[in-house]
Amino acid sequence: MKKIKKLFSIIIAAIVIAAIIPVYSFAQDDDGKIDLYRAFSNQNDIMKNQVGSRVYKWSMYLPDDGMVYKSDRANFFNMSTNSYRANIQLMVSKNEDELTLEDILYKMQNSSRQQNYWIWGDKEYNMEIATDSYNQRFIKVVKTEKYYDYFLVDKAAEEFSDYIENRIYIANNYIYNLTVQMQGEFYRGHQDMFNKLVNSFKTSYDSNNPNIKELSESVSTTREFKNNSYGWKITLSPYYKVDGVPNSRNQSFSPVYSDEELNMMNTKTEENNDVKINEGITVSLISSSGNKETASSFAQKEIDMIKNNYNSSVYEILKNEPFNKNGMDAQRVVIRFKTTTNNSYVVSSLYVVGNGYKYLVNAIIKDDKYKDANKRKDFDNMIESFTLDSSLLSKYLGKIVSADSLIDFNAARELKTKKYDFKTKLTKGWDILSKNSEMFGYYDKYMYMPEEYYYNDGNVSNIEYVSAFEPVSNININMTAGLNANPIDDIVSDNVSSYLRDSDIAIGVAKIKIQSAEYNGAQIFKISKEYDIKEINDFVNSDATKIYNLDRTSNIYQYIVKIGKDTFTQTITIPVSKTSDKNMKNIKSIWENTTINKVNYSTLSLNFKDRKLSEFDKMNK
Repeated sequence: MKKIKKLFSIIIAAIVIAAIIPVYSFAQDDDGKIDLYRAFSNQNDIMKNQVGSRVYKWSMYLPDDGMVYKSDRANFFNMSTNSYRANIQLMVSKNEDELTLEDILYKMQNSSRQQNYWIWGDKEYNMEIATDSYNQRFIKVVKTEKYYDYFLVDKAAEEFSDYIENRIYIANNYIYNLTVQMQGEFYRGHQDMFNKLVNSFKTSYDSNNPNIKELSESVSTTREFKNNSYGWKITLSPYYKVDGVPNSRNQSFSPVYSDEELNMMNTKTEENNDVKINEGITVSLISSSGNKETASSFAQKEIDMIKNNYNSSVYEILKNEPFNKNGMDAQRVVIRFKTTTNNSYVVSSLYVVGNGYKYLVNAIIKDDKYKDANKRKDFDNMIESFTLDSSLLSKYLGKIVSADSLIDFNAARELKTKKYDFKTKLTKGWDILSKNSEMFGYYDKYMYMPEEYYYNDGNVSNIEYVSAFEPVSNININMTAGLNANPIDDIVSDNVSSYLRDSDIAIGVAKIKIQSAEYNGAQIFKISKEYDIKEINDFVNSDATKIYNLDRTSNIYQYIVKIGKDTFTQTITIPVSKTSDKNMKNIKSIWENTTINKVNYSTLSLNFKDRKLSEFDKMNK
């Protein structure tokens, strides 16, 4: 009996051990954290006892069990350590406003005076400017986790609350915001361990120290990226990362760090956020290829589209030649765009036909970098490393049809209001605004809608509105029809009021033209605001503080026709960069094909009179 009990005990023990071991292993592999060593490097890194970033110039102590959460950039660092019962967070941001520690402390104190600070603020016990053992000045804030005060009473809350020290440093033109948080009960008996963590932080990085784990190491060398769905691969230059989901049809790659952060530039760059040039590379599978389609014809079609849709003064074709590397049918095209004054950029492209598909590799490069052969090399190497590999094609990938192979974009279509007899002729290349436009993702441009369009009772309204957008030329057309019993001059005044205080008109880079005529009781106005690219360039060349983005600066052409109590308005806008001869002819043809109550006013011999903008200034009447 004793032997049976003993045997039974051994079996039970074996079962328990067998059950415990796999569970423990699974927990180690899938605990929601990423092991720094296994995720970013090799087993030799286990000997390293510091972590940091040579780009953002910081380093600190790395516990043996330190677990680092993955981040593309080392300006955000999050590490937990079970042996220290602690979590460490670091945020590094550029000190764009050249703040001092005193400035930041003042801002923090102003925030703490707000009435709702108790809701979102911290429970501070100490706030001062101190100096550490490395002679670094910093703001020191000691606080506890305030949520314990909701559940525990007095001393108990203070005893169990997490102990937190927040340090803010300013160095290297960066602001370093370090937070070390340790479990309260553990902190009471291990203050030396807390101090070891927090006091190890330095606003410097020793590149010669082999014991520092560099967080940017995973992207600091060239790597091959394979798209396992669409059959291609590319070699990424150092400090480039994959954007979005891997194996996408449109796969983008962008720099992890800016040139300034990598010390590649000797001077600071002052970029207007509205015209920031986002450098990077995108690889797209455009569509299935035709039987006789070549890379040369594919590229030429794109070039023709640019010639037809861009003003000749805002682009320059630098290269258009075959590219025979890697055994592919490919065409290399490089175009400089000057759509932003004094801030041009280059689109360097590779058009490829293979695997039964058309591929486009596009790189966007700042012009000054393109002109520097050494800086351009990274982009050229990535583009020219592009290779097709049929073994990487997904088994699900089939025919991807292009809309232009199915649709005659030159075929006519109408844009018209339903209740009012107001219409114009367009082509099928136009995308007409409808309830389904956003559903299918083809309509993402902002359209002007008159105020009356919003204020109606369901479908009951005396104002009707229709709109269309031409994706290639970026021409917008908006048409409204409906009740407006105000005098025509008042209606025009409302439409041109912004022009009266328009600085572009005042300095002469844009011109306003107003004309009026009458026909059988109908009152007709033509209003245009047109920019002159030469005048814009002359102006910005004389004043370095001024800048124009010609993609976001638009010419406006408006026709207003008042018949009785109803008013019909057609407004056409086009970016200045897109004012090609072809597009300007298309704009002219829109009005020439417009009818109101079956009357085409463009075909009539109307006696248009020039009007002055000042006539419509209500303030001076």
